[in-house]
Amino acid sequence: MSEISLNSEKDLSIDAERLVARTFIGRIEWEMIVIGLGQFVVWLGIWYAVLMGLLPLWGGFLLSTLSISFSYLPSHAGQHGHLSGKYKNLKWLNALVGQISLIPLAQSHHVLKAIHMKHHAHTNDPEKDPDYFHTHVDHWWQAAINTHGQTGTGDSRLQKMIESYMEEDENFKSDIEKGTVFTFVFFFLQMVIAFYFPLETLLLWWLPRKLVTSYLGVIFSHQPHKALPKKRYKDTRFWVNGIPRFFNHSMQIHVMHHMYPKICHFDEPKAIEALKPFMIARGIPGAEDLPDKISYKLLSYK
Repeated sequence: MSEISLNSEKDLSIDAERLVARTFIGRIEWEMIVIGLGQFVVWLGIWYAVLMGLLPLWGGFLLSTLSISFSYLPSHAGQHGHLSGKYKNLKWLNALVGQISLIPLAQSHHVLKAIHMKHHAHTNDPEKDPDYFHTHVDHWWQAAINTHGQTGTGDSRLQKMIESYMEEDENFKSDIEKGTVFTFVFFFLQMVIAFYFPLETLLLWWLPRKLVTSYLGVIFSHQPHKALPKKRYKDTRFWVNGIPRFFNHSMQIHVMHHMYPKICHFDEPKAIEALKPFMIARGIPGAEDLPDKISYKLLSYK
């Protein structure tokens, strides 16, 4: 690795860049498996504690919101095959863990995967990027509201885009159809549970997942991509907001994910350190201000 890094300082070609990136690809991201299953167990525990009178409902609401904020990342890792790594016989882990993790968010892993893959293929394209409608807005609160159009309340522009993809892409259509089953199951399940525990369902599930969906729309899409063009190396930026990146799920360094989606989330800091010369050479927004070492502390560039 050190030899590659030294050579990369002289050779900034695409081939040299890919050679360095390849050293970070292929492992099983066990951290996401732990987070995905762990936050689901914690969420169930919060329900139990509230229903048994061990935890006040307002406390359950706060803890549930915090727990659910970790529910999307493991599915996202599964969408990109990080949970199985290079081991083809473990591919089932991606959908299994991804879907279990999304139960508190009441979303379908297959639906989110289908839409997210199109986002990667057409980032910032107003005609083809499903995230465009909550990414390219003027203010963060607009992103927070518009992102719900992608997860259940409907957006006519997005719906037309999805219908178009379903006509032209069989894999996309298959994932949407599989995922729709889970979507209906979650809807029915919430209605049944709400009949017996209305306040608990509202404050431990429905409202927390709505707040988290808005939060994810802002930090996952709007902040990294707002006002940027379609071109590779130009469609994602480094950014800061005064909060330690751990609490933003490291979306301040989301650039690394769009450069090489196969690099695991928890390996991105080291990958950025190794690929920094290439990022600067490619003109990635914010790359020139990157520190030499990426930490979990308050990330403020030079």
